[in-house]
Parts: sequence; C-alpha cells; structure tokens
Amino acid sequence: MPHSLQIGCTSRALIDTRVSFTPMPLPTQRPRLLLPLAVFALAMLLGAQNVRAQEGGLLLQIDTEYQRAREPIQVGGLRDTQVVGLSIDANGRMGRGRIGHSAFVDAHFGAGLQGGFAYRFALLPLGVALYDKSQYVILNVASGFQLSGVTGHQPFGVLAPLRVSLIARLGDHLLVNAWAASDIALRKARKGSPPNLPFGDELRAGVVLRVGRSGAKDGGRQQVTFGNGYFVGVLYAERFETEFWGLTIGHGMNMRGG
Repeated sequence: MPHSLQIGCTSRALIDTRVSFTPMPLPTQRPRLLLPLAVFALAMLLGAQNVRAQEGGLLLQIDTEYQRAREPIQVGGLRDTQVVGLSIDANGRMGRGRIGHSAFVDAHFGAGLQGGFAYRFALLPLGVALYDKSQYVILNVASGFQLSGVTGHQPFGVLAPLRVSLIARLGDHLLVNAWAASDIALRKARKGSPPNLPFGDELRAGVVLRVGRSGAKDGGRQQVTFGNGYFVGVLYAERFETEFWGLTIGHGMNMRGG
C-alpha cells in the first residue's frame, strides 16, 4: 500500500511539471538586424563579381583620438578617453561601373584618463561602394561586427554596425572623409536609445580634413594615383544615454590603381 501511494505522487508531480511548462518568447532582436542583413545580401550580390576587380583603392589613416563624455556619471565616472590606432577603407570594382564592393577595418587601443583600458576593433567585410563620374567622390556603405569597451567603466560590447562614409578629393591638396555609424548591440549591457538615431543602440560620427599632396604614376597597363598628408577632425558619439565630443589628428594616405 505505501508503494502504491508513492507511485501516485510521482505521477502527479510529473503531470504538474508538464502543465506548468510554458514556451520561451521569441527573441525581439531580429527585426532590428534586418537592415544590416540586407546590406550583407546586397554586398554579396554586387561584390561577388568584384573578386577580380580591375580597379581598387584604399584609404589608410593612422591617428589619435580624444573624446569627452558630457555626463560622466552615465559611464561610471569616465570623462576622458584617449586612443591611438588605424583604420582602412578599401573598395574595388569591375571596369568603370558605378557600383563596386567596399570593406572597412578599424583597430584602436588606449586608456580612460580616469582609469581603464579602452579598446575598439571593427571588421566590416561586406559593403557597397558607389562612384561618381569623376572618381573624386566615393560613397561606402558597409556592415560587419565590432568589439569595444573600457574596462571598469563601459562593459564589453559586441555590436553590428551599419557604417556610411563619404570620401571626396577637393583638388590636388585636400581630402575630406566623413562617416556615420549606427551600432546595434548584441549584448543587453550595451542596449540604449540614442536621441538622434532612428534605429540602433549607439551612434558614432566624424569628419576629417586632410591637407597634403597627390600625384599619379603610369605603371604601363595601369595608372596609379596616390596622395598623403596630415589631417584634423571632429568626432561625435551617443552611447549609454549621453553624448561624447572629441578631436582626432593623424596622417593618412590613399592609393588607387586600375
């Protein structure tokens, strides 16, 4: 008799467990990732034909960046951040068409002046480049992933950026590079709602003016154009419900062959 009662209790517990089970809600992050994924798909369709690009170019910038938070209390008391590093914009196209493939790499490391190790690494391998007739203006739209943070102040973040950049040569001595990026946070610790951004969790933007020289060299079947010089620029960002303003200075070079 006690044995039969024990079996009845076990069966009831099993039934209760099954009744109380409820399925987990579906993640709500997918709609926010549709735009970067659309860029991925478009870049794959357009860029797949550019593996053997007849024309390609890159813009390399080595710089130092300083940024100050408007409300340090939002970022654990961190007011000032200084980093150094480099970034590369690359693009290529078949023939003389208006559309090509683009990619972007960024690596910066430094420290918060109130403590902490600052780091940012981005790899945006899939993008679209749009050329104008003069080839003096290039519009790049790229996406990929980014890792960033400041130890002790800003938590480690895995982000999916959508970056738009405009590179324009103004004659033989000036070059303008302007960009803006909307970052979608893939970790809850970096979620936010920037006031000046229709979608995404973090906003980054900047514009630099480079002064230097440029030239061209005939390489037989291909002509190579190049340029280099020093630049200065302004930086802006929104994350952790506060604004960041900053300055950047450095040296850049560009090269194109085709």
